[in-house]
Amino acid sequence: MARIRYLKPEFFEDEDIASLAYQERLFYAGLWCHADKAGRLEDRPKRLKAVISPYDNVDPEKILSHLSQNKTSGRPFIQRYEVEGERYIQILQWEKHQSPHHTEKESEFPPAPPLKDKEKDKEKESISPSSFKQRINNGEITVIMLGEFKNVKLSAQEYSTLIERYTKTITDSKIEELSGYLQQSGKRYRSYYATLQNWIKRDGHKPRTKAEINKDFSPCPICKKETTKADIDRFGSCPSCFKPMSEDKLKELLGNIGKKI
Repeated sequence: MARIRYLKPEFFEDEDIASLAYQERLFYAGLWCHADKAGRLEDRPKRLKAVISPYDNVDPEKILSHLSQNKTSGRPFIQRYEVEGERYIQILQWEKHQSPHHTEKESEFPPAPPLKDKEKDKEKESISPSSFKQRINNGEITVIMLGEFKNVKLSAQEYSTLIERYTKTITDSKIEELSGYLQQSGKRYRSYYATLQNWIKRDGHKPRTKAEINKDFSPCPICKKETTKADIDRFGSCPSCFKPMSEDKLKELLGNIGKKI
C-alpha cells in the first residue's frame, strides 16, 4: 500500500543524490512511498516499476542494483537482502528522511542483516574447475553470485559439486538459463542449488558415476599433455612422466625421518 511521505529540500542539495540519473532519483523517492514504517518493502523489481514508473522505459533491476552500491561518501542508498527465501529492501538512514505517523502499522518484514563487504563475494573472472576447487580448499571462495545478472547464489562447494556431477558445460548453461528467468520473472528460490539440480535432471541429465568423473582430462603438470584425472590423482602426473622412486632413494628418505635439516 502506497503512503504519503516527506520530500525535504535537502533531497535536491544532496551531492550523492545528484550523482544519480534523473530516473534513479525519482525511483528512489518513489520507494519511500511504498516502504512501511521501518523503511522496508518487498524486493519485487517488476512490481515496483509498475507502481513507481508505469509510463517510463526504465530497468528497475538496474536501478535497484545501482542504489544498493556504495556511495562515494560511504554506505549505499538501500540494502537488498534475503530472509528464508524472500527478498526485501531496507531504505538506509530512513529516520533521517522520514518521520512516520505514530499510528502507522508496524513493519511486518524482517529487519536487514548488518551490511557486509560485498567485494569478497564477487567472482567475476572465468576460472577452470581444477583451479576453482583449489581456491575452495584454500578458503579463498565461500559464496558466489553467478549468471549474466549475478543473481544465482551458490556456495563455492555447491558450484564445485554441480560441475563434478554434471560437467561445467551443463552446469554453466543451466545457471545462465536460471539467471535469465529470475531477472525476467522477479522470482526467488529458497535453494538455487536444489533448483539447478532439478532443472538439470528435468532435461534428462543424470549425475556422473565415479568412473566417468575419473575420465575427465587435465593437463599433466610436467609435460602439459592431456591425461585423465585418475592418472593425476594416482601418479601426480601422466603415466609417461611418472618416475617410481628407487629403493635406494626410499631408504634415504626413511633414514632422514626425525633428523634435523
